[in-house]
Parts: sequence; C-alpha cells; structure tokens
Amino acid sequence: MKTLLPSFALASLLTAASGLAQAPGELLPDQAPISTLLQQYGDEVRVFDEHVVFLANPFLQGRLPGTPGMAVAEDYIEHHLREAGLEPAFGNSYRQPFGLGDSREVLHQRLSVAGVQLAPDVDFVVTGFGGGGKLDAPLTFAGYGITAGPEGYSSFAEGDSLKGRIAFAFRFEPIDAEGKSRWAEGRQPWSAAARNRSKFQALQERGAEAIILVNPPGAADPRAHRLMEAGGGGGVVDIPVILMSTDAAQRVLQAVGSDHSLTELRQRADQGSGGLFDFGATAQVDAGMKEEKLIAHNVGGLLPGRGALAGELVVLGAHIDHLGLGKFGSRVGARGILHPGADDNASGTAAILMMAKALVADYAALPAGADARSILFIGFSAEESGLNGSRHYVQNPIRPLADHAFMINFDMIGRVNNHQLQIQGAHNAKGMADWLKEYCDKSSLEVRMPKNMNLGSDHLMFNSRGVPAIMGIIDAFHGDYHTPEDQSWKLNRVGAVEVIHLFTEILKGAALSKDRFHTNPSG
Repeated sequence: MKTLLPSFALASLLTAASGLAQAPGELLPDQAPISTLLQQYGDEVRVFDEHVVFLANPFLQGRLPGTPGMAVAEDYIEHHLREAGLEPAFGNSYRQPFGLGDSREVLHQRLSVAGVQLAPDVDFVVTGFGGGGKLDAPLTFAGYGITAGPEGYSSFAEGDSLKGRIAFAFRFEPIDAEGKSRWAEGRQPWSAAARNRSKFQALQERGAEAIILVNPPGAADPRAHRLMEAGGGGGVVDIPVILMSTDAAQRVLQAVGSDHSLTELRQRADQGSGGLFDFGATAQVDAGMKEEKLIAHNVGGLLPGRGALAGELVVLGAHIDHLGLGKFGSRVGARGILHPGADDNASGTAAILMMAKALVADYAALPAGADARSILFIGFSAEESGLNGSRHYVQNPIRPLADHAFMINFDMIGRVNNHQLQIQGAHNAKGMADWLKEYCDKSSLEVRMPKNMNLGSDHLMFNSRGVPAIMGIIDAFHGDYHTPEDQSWKLNRVGAVEVIHLFTEILKGAALSKDRFHTNPSG
C-alpha cells in the first residue's frame, strides 16, 4: 500500500532539502514536519520510532527464526539490553538456545487416492508440519481431529484408533452458517481448538501413519481458499502432513464412491462425537523431505533485585519473531512476500527495550535498604510457530518457577486505537484485576480486562505453570494482522508510549510489593 504526500507537504519537504543544500542551518518547523513532530512528542516517542523502524525493516526479512535477519534482530536486542545495564540472564550469555525441530525442505511430493493422481502445488502440498515417508494405507475420516472442545465436543469416540491408517481431517474447527468459528471469542477468528499442533499430535497418538488436512468448504477464512507453500509450517509430528484443497477433496470423495458430499462431511464434523469412519479406499503418499536441525534463541537480560525480595523474579516478555516471507501463518496466503511484523511484534519488543532502561534507572534511585524483586527482560523466539521460546523457558527457567512472582507479556501494542487497550489474564489470580485497575485508572488509556484469557501468546506458558501472567494487547484487531501490510509507518507511536508508561508502573509495582498473587495451573 502506497501513501502519497499532499502536494503542499511534498513541496515543503523539497524546500527543506533545498535549504540544506544551499544554506545549512536550523530548519523552520514547516520545512521538517516529521522531525518537528518527533521533537514535539518527546524522546520516548522518538526512541520507540527508532526501535520499530529498525526491527520491521525489510533487511531483517520478517525475523523468521534461523534466518540471517533474525540473527541481526537478536544482536540488536542483546545490544540494547546490555546498554541498559542489564546482566546476562543465562549464565554468561544473553542468549538461551533451544532446538526448534527441523528445517524441512520438500524434495518430492506425490499423492493418489483410489487410483486418482493428484497434482502437487495445485491439489495438495506436503507441509513442514510433518516428516517424510512413503506408504499405502486405508483412508479414514477424522472430523476436525479435535480431542475436546466446548460442551463435550469431540471428533473421536471412545476407543477410536487410526493405527495403520491415513487420517482425512478438516482444517480449523466447527463453523456456523456464516463460515465463522462457533467457539472463538473476542476478535480472534478461531479458538485454541483450531491449532494444528494439538490436532496433529492427537491424530498421531491414535496411530495415524499420515495426515491429510483439508480446507473445509464454506469457511470464512482466506486461507481456506489456497494452499500454503510446500514445506511450510514448523515441525510438529514426524509423519507426513499434507494440506489438500477443497476442490481436490471433492474429487477424492467422488473417486472413493462416498455417499456424502464434502459439505455434508463438514456438517457432520461440525456436530462432533461422530467418531471415525473408513472410506473403503486407500491412499498412496510419497513425501520426500530434507531435514536440518534449526536452533532458535531467547534473548534476555537480568536486573538484580535487592534485599529480602531479591531471590524472587518478575518477568517482562515479548516475542521477537514473525513470519518471515510468509512460509506459514499468513492470513492472506502471501507466500514469498515479506511480512514485516511491525505491530506483531516489533512494537512489544521495543517496549521491553525501553522499559529495561527505565527500570534500571528506577532501581538505581531506590532508597538504601529497599526490597525489590529481580526482573528478567526477555524476548521469546518462535512464538508464531507454537509458543516454542516461552515453552522452552518455563521448562528451563533461570530460577525455580516457584520463585517467579509475576509475568507481563506484550504482543501487539503498536496500533492503539481511541486510547483503548486490553489486558488478558487479569482475572486468573484473586485480587489481581482490582490491583491492576488502580494503575489503569491513572492512565490515559481506556483498559478492558475480559474475564476469559482467549488470546494465545507467551503468557499462556507461564500461567499454565501457576505463574500469574497478564498480556497487554491492542483492544481492536486490525486487518493487517499476519499480512504484509503490518508495516512500521502505520503504528501509533504516541499510543504505544502510553502503554509503556502504564506497564512501567505495573511492573514496578509487582517488583516492589511485599505481597504476591497466586494462581492455579490451567494445564
């Protein structure tokens, strides 16, 4: 999307450039409108601008883990954590490496069902969610592959087995007459039940030898009308996982002599609890895959605490990765096109860097003998492919999780609209929502704290281990989410700094309070 400057603005900028060439000196405000605005709104807006413009620059290639662009982003984050005065969080290092499975390149892909040969990259693709393999096995319908949904929903009956079979399952989750999720809350298009990881693992645990994931007819999601790039998706299971188009699936049903249309099968799956059934035909899968180990890094710095609370830890986190060139996760199927990830989540990353500097200064100004918890400032990698960085951290924390008193997560704080913000997770510990409200009431932001924590991000990993965790996020999702249009020039820099001000006070309050919140693990 291109934005054209009005003629008067363009003329003003040209005049400014001309003035610099002819008579160097201070420019009048109307000759340098952008610098004037940055000066007017103060240093914090300027610093936020510098961070997000760098992190969302095309040179960083969309910050996909394992790419050279992500390595530059990690260096940038480490530099600013060190410059803020933080200690290395992981022994002598600011990096916490972890295996991200395999980088999977498809060498060849073949699929036929009941003797009908399907066309790769047109009818189907072999994804990187699974591994390679060659097999000839019966084809079995498995609904949406969801083990447990709301109100007792399940795609499986008790004792269902896929041993020695190829699972044929729909993408996403049950939909209504408009093609939208029946379960999603808020502005998210799908609930957690639609996540590929849990589906694929459930199907493999029941013995599936391969998975054919089908774009469901009637789904109001642009991804349902296209295939992803061959090899796309982070490794989840070690059996072949194939994504099939709706049209190809219709032809497959005709080839196997099914009594049901694809829409009728989807409607059956929408109801759930139907169990598995065989199509009475076999499928032949041949997925050639080249795999290389992929290493990602969390990047973190530690602000040591003081006195009696120093042994306890407060965490401020945000994911630093995005979708790269759209190999997976693009809402518009824009494969091979840069997804800059300015709001998601250069904005949250910038907030961590700015708050690190602010808290170091605040701790230096504490009176002698003050008690304060240690604070971990951490950028999580590989959030977009399944909360991998935060999952690794909670399994390998720098201190016992029992000593983690509180966690704040930022994910998309750069497109604040009408001063509105949302805090997820506020009701997951007794008294926490009321405590947060005292801070919110002093802010210029209008903060909403929904009862349910229905947005998936890194705070979930902490909450699942009993650590009280909240997330700051814009209240209204924008259409640029997970598209190439999530660009830095669209961010609300002033609004983001308002968010940073609010959470700086919340973070400081959590770090200095003698009391702490307690929550129960959610699983």
